[in-house]
Amino acid sequence: MKNKDINTNSNKLVIWLKERGRSYLLLIICGLIIAVTTIALFKYTQGLLRNRLEERLNAITATASAMFDVDDVNELIRMGEQGIGTQKYRSVVTALREIKDRNKDIRYAYIFYKKDDGGVVRFLADADTIALQQQFSYTGDESDEGDWVGSEYDVSEVPAILSGDAFNFPTTDLELIEDEWGITFSGYAPIRKHLDSEASALIGIDVDITEYMHIISSTFIPFVAFIYVLLFLIFALTLSVIQMWDSRVHLLKELDRQKDELLSIVSHQLATPISAVKWNLEMMIDGDMGKMTKDQEEHLKTIQPQTENLADLASMILDVSRIQLGRMKVDRTELDVAEFAQDVFNEVQPKAEEKGVKYSISVAKDVPKMMLDKRLSRMTMENLLTNAVKYTPKGGTV
Repeated sequence: MKNKDINTNSNKLVIWLKERGRSYLLLIICGLIIAVTTIALFKYTQGLLRNRLEERLNAITATASAMFDVDDVNELIRMGEQGIGTQKYRSVVTALREIKDRNKDIRYAYIFYKKDDGGVVRFLADADTIALQQQFSYTGDESDEGDWVGSEYDVSEVPAILSGDAFNFPTTDLELIEDEWGITFSGYAPIRKHLDSEASALIGIDVDITEYMHIISSTFIPFVAFIYVLLFLIFALTLSVIQMWDSRVHLLKELDRQKDELLSIVSHQLATPISAVKWNLEMMIDGDMGKMTKDQEEHLKTIQPQTENLADLASMILDVSRIQLGRMKVDRTELDVAEFAQDVFNEVQPKAEEKGVKYSISVAKDVPKMMLDKRLSRMTMENLLTNAVKYTPKGGTV
């Protein structure tokens, strides 16, 4: 009993998948396409905004690099710590401070210069350096070395500087830096006299883009919300269409079932009176109800084929209803196909002669006997031959 229930449930699942599986599969595919498209559009938009941000930062660093005298910078690099407190150093720090003060989003502005080791650069100055030597609190401790002239900075994780690109043209970091103070984006530009001259120093600017990234994220939220609403509407619409379709299909199936039952009932109801009329006609023709005149007998013989046609029609209607209801029974018996075919050919021949169609009969003698339903086979062959005669023009051959 348990196995039977499992098989029944499996059959129901298979039927459900056949009837609704395609619709739900299409819905899932549409949802995935929309989701993937949304993510792709957002990534594309992020890329565009990132490119615009890079272009803007490159323009800022390129403009800022033009504010410094290359000879003064090179002189300060040569002097090292001794340059601190000089007018040239004050000018460099003042320029860096002006750059920072002009834009509230600039967090740091600084100058690095090359060292022989490609993975390390040296610090020269930044916007927060106090230019007057007497105000410095430098003691030489390691804690002070990070922001002092000549302090080394490891740039092995900064591809823009490590590759040397930052000393050749304006460029930016590949990655954003996120810490407890926010999100920072760094850009660099060489400090040089001419485009084709070699630069020994570069200016670096760190921009705080925390607010900018928040704006991007906030614009993505309503976009995602819109996509979810769109998906929900598509899902609801698909479900309503599926339910509507299911109700129509169920209604059509019910109407079809009622039609089949009606045909079965009608054919049964017709078969009984037709059979009674047929039997009574046969009895009257055979003289079981008394002797009839010649005219009466001829009229009865004319009516008899019509009753047989009605009986066949009722039987055919019943067969159709049985086929549609899955109740068709085939009564197979051994049948002499050659003799059977000859009988059917002979029955249709008068119709062919009446229409003027040449009727050619050819039956092989060595046709073996077969297990066939005689009534269904006769009905099929008669239907084929009758249609052939009916639709063959006069003078044609069947």
